[in-house]
Order: sequence, then C-alpha cells, then structure tokens
Amino acid sequence: MALLINILIIALIIGAAGYQIVRIVKRAKKGKCAACDYDCEAKKMLNKAQKQHG
Repeated sequence: MALLINILIIALIIGAAGYQIVRIVKRAKKGKCAACDYDCEAKKMLNKAQKQHG
C-alpha cells in the first residue's frame, strides 16, 4: 500500500513539473519571458518608462 502511495505522489510531482515546462515553452514561443506573471524590477522599470514617454 505504501508503494502505491509513493508512486502516486511521484506521478503527481512529475506531472506538475511537466505541465510547468510545457507552459513555459509555449510562452517562450510567443516571445514572452517566464517572469511575465511576476511583478519584477525589470517590469516595473519598463512600465515606468512607458508611462513617462507616452
């Protein structure tokens, strides 16, 4: 029984990792960086520069 639970947990972890990799690859093909979902310093600087110029 413990072996079955461990295999299930491993499958969930590998599945989640695979899903994240596919998502990142699809986003990269569109030309977006992996950090587009986050509010990082580079994004803040870009937004600030865009607001000042337009």
